[in-house]
This record gives sequence, C-alpha cells and structure tokens, in this order.
Amino acid sequence: MIWQKSYSRFFQFAFAIGFFFILLNGFSQTKTELNTQISQLEKEIAYTNELLNTTLKSRDDSYYKIDLITRQIRRHEKVLESIQKEINTINRDIDSKQLEIRKKEAELAALKDEYAKMIYFANRNRGNYDKLMFIFSSQDFNQAYKRLKYFEQYSHYRKNQVKLINEHQLTLDKDIKQLEQNKIEKLSLRLKETQTKETLNRQKINQQRGLNRLKSKEKDLKSKLRKKEKQKEALKKAIEKLIAIEAEKIKKFALTSAELTLSGDFEHNQGKLPWPVKRGVLYSSFGEHAHPYIKGIKTRNDGIDIATDEGSQARAVFDGEVRSIISVPGTANYAILIKHGNYFTLYSNIIKATVSPGQKVKARQNLGVIYKEPSDQSTKLQFQLWKNTSKLNPINWLTK
Repeated sequence: MIWQKSYSRFFQFAFAIGFFFILLNGFSQTKTELNTQISQLEKEIAYTNELLNTTLKSRDDSYYKIDLITRQIRRHEKVLESIQKEINTINRDIDSKQLEIRKKEAELAALKDEYAKMIYFANRNRGNYDKLMFIFSSQDFNQAYKRLKYFEQYSHYRKNQVKLINEHQLTLDKDIKQLEQNKIEKLSLRLKETQTKETLNRQKINQQRGLNRLKSKEKDLKSKLRKKEKQKEALKKAIEKLIAIEAEKIKKFALTSAELTLSGDFEHNQGKLPWPVKRGVLYSSFGEHAHPYIKGIKTRNDGIDIATDEGSQARAVFDGEVRSIISVPGTANYAILIKHGNYFTLYSNIIKATVSPGQKVKARQNLGVIYKEPSDQSTKLQFQLWKNTSKLNPINWLTK
C-alpha cells in the first residue's frame, strides 16, 4: 500500500541522514584539531616575535636572531600546511554536502509529486456521499470495516506526507545554509594562506640577508664559538664531577624513605613536569648537532636551551633540595643543582640566585634571574636532567 511505501522511504531517508551526520562529525573533529594546531602555532609565532623585537635593541646581526627567524619560518610553514589540510577537509565537506543537497532535492520533489497525486485523487472523490456509498456497497461487515480503516489510514498518510515534506524542506534549508558557511570559511582560509605566504617570503629574504652579513664575520664568529665551547666543556666537567659525588653518596648511604618516595613521584611525572621558565621556546635540543650555519662546527648539548623574556627567572620543575650552586667557568653566571631523590635537575646561566645550598624548594619556585647576553640581547636558560650519573633528554620529561 501507499502508506507502507512511504514509511519504507522514510526509514531509508532517516538512515542516510544519520550516516551523513556521523560523517560530518568526523570532518568537524578534524577541522577542530587543525584549528587548535593553527591557534597554538600562532601563539608561538607571536611570542617569538616578542623575542625578535628584543634583538632589535642590538644593531648587529647574530645567529640568535637568525635562529628566531628560522623558527618563525618553520612555524609559518606548519601553519600553511595546516591551512591547506583544512581547506582540503572543507572541500570534501562541500562535495559531500552538495551531493546530499541534490539527493534531498530529488526526494523532496518525489514527495511533493506524490502528494499532488493524492490531492488530485481526493478532489475527484471528495464527496462524503461517495465515501459512504463505497463503504455501504461492501459485501459484508468485514469488508466494510476494512474500507473504513482504509480511509483512516489514507487520511493519516496524507498528514504524514505533509510532515515529511516540511521536514525535508527544513533539513534542505539547513544544509544549504551550512554549505554557504563552508564556502565563506574556505574563502577566509584562502586569504589567510595568501597572507602567510607573503610573510613567509619576507622572513626568508630577511634570513638570507642576515646570513650573508654574518658570512663576512665568520672567522671572528668561529673564534667566539670555540671559546664558548671551551666554557661549556669546563662546566660539563664540573657538573659531572658534582653529580658523581652526589651519586656516590646515594650508593654509600642509600636514599631515605622520603627520598625514595620523592624519586618515585618524580619518575611518575615523566612528560608532565612544568617548564623551568614561565614562558619560553625551545632554542637548542638535546644531543650533538652540526652548527646550522657554519661548516665544520659541532656542538654537544647535555640538556636543552630555552629562549625566554629578559628578566625571567628559572623555576624548579619539581620538589627537591638545592645541593649546590657553582660558577660557570669564564663567566659571572651560576648553575644550580637540585636533587629529587636519585634524579637531579640543573639550571645554568643564572646571573642572580635566590636560593642557597641545603634549601628545600617546591615545584615552580623561582630559583634565580636568567642572564641576558648583551651582544645579541638573548636570554637563554640551559636546563639539564640526570638520573644518578646518566644524562636524560629533558624534553621527554616536560609537559608538551
């Protein structure tokens, strides 16, 4: 019967709509993730711009300034990549939406056509007399009852058909509105993509000009780098000696129950430790690296370097005890060693310590002001993490 066919079509339509919204939700989640990624990158770009503005106080070019520009280039390239992914997602969304709209328009046209035929049939047989004659001409009571039920079902079907048409129209209008919104969003992303490319090109030009100017000073810069590497090597030996003494004490006297608990708590917080500065960006990573601009120069980093704001303080990443404050060879700066059970954290390049040996400290407690290098206006903290005498990569322990 007609009403049975209608319900069958209705359930098919409901299934199609349900599947479409599941698909749309999947795209929305992807778009949300991409938007979050772009937002995070833009925050990093804004903060690096602040650090770059500080370097303008020095008229001289520096590798620190070039590194910050390089960082901006990489972040803008990632923004571009995320924008392009989002545009592709929106394109898929638009294609899917257009297909769904065409399908709904066809279904709506079929429903309206079917309804028009019903109205035409009803108009031809609209008299109550005809209906009564149809019922009373039945051969028996059962047939009369069936004919009466037919009129009731037919009336219900007509009302349901009107409802279906209205529902189809509402969902179609909603889809068309969403499609227009997607197209506007795509245009906005295209504009953002163009602006990002223009910024990226300017940064690459500035980077190359700066490198060209530094090239003429390469001999002097190599000499300064070697001097710094000697200072780092002297500090490295001093730290290794200091930690070896502390590790020997642990072997000799063993950890107390409180220290064992502290050590366990520290280990359980891998990947969740706060950064040793309030705000900052990773400047140099753990391990051995070839110099990015000068051939034949390699550097070894036993921790990580974090670029931060002028006047920033180093902060303890976990509860512990200050074991030692040592001078950085060849400078007026200090390195602070904190013990966390059988783990140690080191905060180097401190110009003014605000803690003292033997003092208990809490996570996020300020330890001292970080030194600002006058030559390039950089403020960088060197942060190391050890387990007994083994060096660990700090980035694996800090919160992402």
